Amino acid sequence: MSKLKRIAGIVLAVLLFTILVGPFLVPVPALPGTRTIQELADPDSQFIELNSLDVHLKTAGQGEPVFVLLHGFGASLYSWQAVMEPIGQLGSVIAFDRPAFGLTERPLEWQDENPYSSAAQVQLVIELLDHFSVSQAILVGNSAGGTVAMQVALAHPERVAALILVDPANL
Repeated sequence: MSKLKRIAGIVLAVLLFTILVGPFLVPVPALPGTRTIQELADPDSQFIELNSLDVHLKTAGQGEPVFVLLHGFGASLYSWQAVMEPIGQLGSVIAFDRPAFGLTERPLEWQDENPYSSAAQVQLVIELLDHFSVSQAILVGNSAGGTVAMQVALAHPERVAALILVDPANL
């Protein structure tokens, strides 16, 4: 009976392994009708390289102050669509898709720091400010974007004129 249990256990283990790992070994063909990121982008979308990432952003308004809009987890710059123009009447507005969201690049491998880490998110905001030659900005953050805004203010207080936190996530 013990030998029969052992054989049954081995068969069960092989079957379980095949069910759990097998799908990862089969290549997935490209889906027909898949659109490129550029095809999904709006006519006013912009793409710039920051921190070795292709970052999707939109701008509105002009002059100072400069508002940088940081969306929450699972969202994108489209979270700010209804307020970009009204805020743009007060100054310049920059909204961008944080890495892993919207149309910004989602690298699966990287050479240096993990682009999804908190430190990389802070550095990305600073590089965005540098790209647009902004010495100080008002950071507007919602949910996880509020957390990023607070982290930028703590790490680089000289670059932050003010914080506007909309239901910020806890650190």
